[in-house]
Amino acid sequence: MQQATNLKKVLGLTDVLGIAIGQIIGAGVMSLTGIGIQMTGSGITPAFILSAIITLLTMLPIAILGSTLPTTGGMYQYTSRLLSPKTGIFWLLLFIFLQITLSLYALSFAQYLEGLFPGVPVRAVAFSLLTILFIVNIVGIKSASIIGNIMVVTLIVALSCFIIFGVPHVNFGVFNTKSMLPDGFTGFFTAVGLVSFATGGAQVVAELGGEMKNPKRDIPIVIIVATIFVGLLYAFIASIAVGVLPIPEVAGRPLTSVAKEVLPTPAFIFFMVGGAMFALATTLNSTFTWVTKSLLVAIHDGYLPKYLGKVNKRFGTPHWLLLIFYIIGALPIITGMSLDVVAQLGTGISLIVFAFPALAVTQLPKKYPKAYKQSPFKVPYPILVTIAICAIIVLLCQSYLLISDLKLGYIIGTFIYIIISAFIAHFSNKKAHLNISEIQLNSKQTPEKQINFSNNL
Repeated sequence: MQQATNLKKVLGLTDVLGIAIGQIIGAGVMSLTGIGIQMTGSGITPAFILSAIITLLTMLPIAILGSTLPTTGGMYQYTSRLLSPKTGIFWLLLFIFLQITLSLYALSFAQYLEGLFPGVPVRAVAFSLLTILFIVNIVGIKSASIIGNIMVVTLIVALSCFIIFGVPHVNFGVFNTKSMLPDGFTGFFTAVGLVSFATGGAQVVAELGGEMKNPKRDIPIVIIVATIFVGLLYAFIASIAVGVLPIPEVAGRPLTSVAKEVLPTPAFIFFMVGGAMFALATTLNSTFTWVTKSLLVAIHDGYLPKYLGKVNKRFGTPHWLLLIFYIIGALPIITGMSLDVVAQLGTGISLIVFAFPALAVTQLPKKYPKAYKQSPFKVPYPILVTIAICAIIVLLCQSYLLISDLKLGYIIGTFIYIIISAFIAHFSNKKAHLNISEIQLNSKQTPEKQINFSNNL
């Protein structure tokens, strides 16, 4: 396993900001806006704005962790090192479950394709896309960084076309109490929790600390700036999505019908292909590229069988781990699970997953006091604890609203999975490569050595 200290520090502020915006913009707004409208009508616009604000609150612990101990590895390392290895395993099992959202990208892609070619078999297309991108990642084909930048520009241009052509058609009269809160505040806050999947994503920059030139400064700046920018962009898109056609015609549906109403034919085709479908396909593909990383660290720690991390001799990719996530993504498609169920269930679990770093950050000043003292993004310990508690409460409440809104069978199944995950984590093997006592002892070292120690784990 390559050590983070051997990685080249080549990413500057603008590079990381582009990565963060590219990660946030895409699949979420394309697949969740219609579902959010179904929950709260024209309240979807303030729901996106409030979601961005809440997302910032829940990301502050990750920003603090990344600014203090920048490392390549992410939330699993912070959870397992600052809390306990068993907690890290529990986090990992929940992380695996939330990857049912792979099917969300594939199904949404198929829905947008259906908007261009009515009558195409949605689930067959979704399964085919998932399979193709799984094979692509097995083979190990990777896009160059310049292609990634082109993707971001293409997405922003496509969304800008939607906004520019759409604003003149908006009926602002729909933004009234009755239309914005059709199911009351419960529906509104459930929608806020749902679209947090769309406004989240900037936290991925905490995974890149080992490759950034100035991670202590840039991680918190990028998380804040990227989240605010995209939250406002999504609010404009949501206003057009809900203000052009009657709400019943767009509730639970992709942006296809609205785009067809406001865009000239060439711009409509560009939006559908270069915007919606392109965003969904690239997000699905990029998820396959990073989703195995935490499991590889857990295998290195000794908590998962070594053969799962076996790398394909020809292509150099972890084929067994990719196969696991492929199956997880395919199951909702094959079993006929609806898009809104996948969205609510996957997002609900993801909010629980984000609660663990919020708890872990409370241990940071205790286990790495010197590193935290020199962190450019630190707050007094009482305020740090307050931020962590608020983030945890918000995340768990949003998760409860999303999961409790599901049918009883899904709720029971989710609860059983969480109980089994806790049981497995509790009885996990203690004889792992990771030694918590060593981390605690190394808290007496200089911050630089602490960070290197954290990177090397």
